[in-house]
Amino acid sequence: MDSDKSKFYFGPPINPSCSSLLLLFIFLAILTFQIATRTPPFPFWLPPSDFQLPTCSAFFRPDVTAAVVMSITDFGGVGDGKTSNTEAFRKAIQYMRRFGDKGGSKLTVPKGSWVTGSFNLTSNFTLFLQRGALILASQVSLFLFFYPKPPKITYG
Repeated sequence: MDSDKSKFYFGPPINPSCSSLLLLFIFLAILTFQIATRTPPFPFWLPPSDFQLPTCSAFFRPDVTAAVVMSITDFGGVGDGKTSNTEAFRKAIQYMRRFGDKGGSKLTVPKGSWVTGSFNLTSNFTLFLQRGALILASQVSLFLFFYPKPPKITYG
């Protein structure tokens, strides 16, 4: 008979009544509501709820003066939303690349829609978009026209 008994005896099994389960549920619900209504632990990180940033420039430090400041219109750019400005951007960046070690350069894009293909940026160079300026990626790839047709392979 001694072998039928367990070595660890914690007492008789507890059969909880409905009232004790209900009491436990109410306690957990109240605890949950108290946690959910607390303010964030670091409210100084969050801006006020009615605060709206006009642009993302508020996240950056004030503008550093560049040695050379030019506009994309100086290089033939047109911000009408139809004309391709890829060459204008490439010319501007190529020209302003030489001022990288002489204090840097800044290319300003005025208000308008500027359609362009890809171009590479350079070191010590700022591409500044004025309020209302939008750079649109061209959906037509001009490189497709420069590749020769692949040879036709036939199997006999």
